[in-house]
Amino acid sequence: MKTVIEESYVLRHLALIDMERALRSLDYLNELKDEHLRQALFRDAVVSYVKPFSDNKGVHTKKGLKINETGVPKELKAVHKEIVDIRNELFAHMDITRQKPQLDVYKTKGKKHVSFTVTGYEKVYVDHLIEPLKQLAEVVHSTLMNEIRSIKRDHF
Repeated sequence: MKTVIEESYVLRHLALIDMERALRSLDYLNELKDEHLRQALFRDAVVSYVKPFSDNKGVHTKKGLKINETGVPKELKAVHKEIVDIRNELFAHMDITRQKPQLDVYKTKGKKHVSFTVTGYEKVYVDHLIEPLKQLAEVVHSTLMNEIRSIKRDHF
């Protein structure tokens, strides 16, 4: 890539691939009963969807190469944020504030015991986000297609 415009064009094509992957994972998820596989597909859909909105490195843009959120409809902004937060706090990192672990240290009959429980780590998808995530991926895909056409028309 010789220019920032070319990099921007390529970024949008790569983001299209991610949106299509998110959509395929969500479609497969709906066909499965196995909870583990459903969680894996949901995680893949979330990571694929959020990746283009995250800071990426480019040839000309060393940090902060990402698509903007203008393609996210106003009525889905809260869902978009929740999905980004799940990716950042649960899938890409293990934020203790998201995991909500409980650590108890106590003594019984003079012997020290430690118990540990966690509520946010075992279930990695939320049913109420599946359809909104699909809507988001479809809308962002459409926006990316329009942006690609516009860049192509104006610069190539």
